[in-house]
Parts: sequence; structure tokens; C-alpha cells
Amino acid sequence: MRISEGKRRNYEKEKGNEYIWHRYNRENEAIEDGRARNIVNITLDVWDKDEYDPTENHFIFLTEQLLLNETYSQGDQRIEVESDGQYSGPLAKYTDDWDALFNYAMNRQTTAQSGTQPKYNEDIDMSGSVTESKNTEIIVSEQFKQGVYDRFDHRCPLSGIENSALLTISHVLSRSKHPDLAEDPQNVLLLDWTHHMAFDAELWTFDESGYVWVEPDFDTESDTLSNSLIDNHGEKLSKLSVVSDEYIDRHNADLGWWTR
Repeated sequence: MRISEGKRRNYEKEKGNEYIWHRYNRENEAIEDGRARNIVNITLDVWDKDEYDPTENHFIFLTEQLLLNETYSQGDQRIEVESDGQYSGPLAKYTDDWDALFNYAMNRQTTAQSGTQPKYNEDIDMSGSVTESKNTEIIVSEQFKQGVYDRFDHRCPLSGIENSALLTISHVLSRSKHPDLAEDPQNVLLLDWTHHMAFDAELWTFDESGYVWVEPDFDTESDTLSNSLIDNHGEKLSKLSVVSDEYIDRHNADLGWWTR
């Protein structure tokens, strides 16, 4: 984890643009040493190192693959700061990539070195030992992301949230199991993170006409989820009907509670 504190950033070019200096020697040396763990870099662009607000602050997330391919260990690498949340340079395209961070944290694309898929319910050794693994990421292009955001008017159809830092592209048929559909526009929604995770947790779904259906035993004290899911149960949200009938039918067929 790296911190770039805004209050310490006093470097300026003739244009007046500010920039962040980074040297990725520690990460690249750890990778080259073959340490038995995954190496990633998260740079937080914050005003104070003890505070991070996802609605105001920004981050750059680099996986081991990106560290190897797009950084260098010797010499400083500069990230231009054009304005708040707007960066330029080779690493700027990895700003606020919640999709990559979430998938990495959830271990979705992680396979053990033996080539077998790890089981989520296997016993976890908490003694401090480290299990080696490598990530195979299915990354969608910035052009595709922008198209999805535009198609949904930069807003979650369930909650109405329109802050891009709180939104993510949600695949109906997962991109880890269906990499060929990762950039199929009929296989994606734009959701806020809460509803994205609730969808992945099979707490709600929709049908080919865009009607919302909630898992029968789902109950919540959250006003947000009550308003967005329970109150919308059986209601049609037209934005959801952009998904392919085939894809949502295949998704719903795997739900244990789906009977329609």
C-alpha cells in the first residue's frame, strides 16, 4: 500500500500540473525474488494518510502482472494529476478500478499453481503460512466500460446512485466462467456495489422482461435495500431488459429458489 498525500505534493511543472512520484523497486524486487505470495500495489491519492473516502478520494490498483509489464524498478515513475480524480500517463487508466480490486479481493480469478481451482470452503491455515497462487485476470477494456456507463446513464437502475466511484460493471454470467462474454453488452449491468454483491449472492434477480424478483426468505432492516429490492419485488425496471433473454435465463436456472 502506498500513500500519496495531497498536502505534501508540492512539485509543479511549468504548466502548473501536479504529479505523483513513484518508484516501484520494492514491488518488482519482491516479484523477482519469487516470494511465495502475490504482489500488488495500491496507491491512495488522499489529503491525509489516515483518511480515505471513496466518494472523494481516488486510488490506482496494479496487479503483479501490471507491475511487471507497465512499471520499472529503477528511477521514479510520474503520474500526472490533471485535476481532482483526473490523471494522465501510462498508469492513469488503472484509476479507481473497483472491478479489478473486488475480483482480486474475492479471489475469483485465482488458481493454485497446480492448476486446480481452490475451494472456498476448504480449511484455512491461520498460523501465518502463505499459500502461493497466481491470478489470471479477465479485464474489460476502458472503451467497453464507458459504453456500459453511457447505456445506463451512469446510474444504478435499482438505487439511483450515480457516483462512479460507487458503481461497477456486473456480469450476469460471470466473466471467470464465461470469458468469451466478458465484453458482451447484453451480459452486463451497471450496479452500485451493494446491489452487485447482492446479485452475486443470489439475493435478487430479474427476468427477461426486466421484472425484479427477490429471494423469498430475504429480509433486511436496511432502508436502502427495502426501498430498492423489497419495494421493487415484482416491479418492472426497463433498464434491466437490455440483458439477453438467454443469459438471464441461464443465470436464473442456477438459482436454488427460482421457480418461474
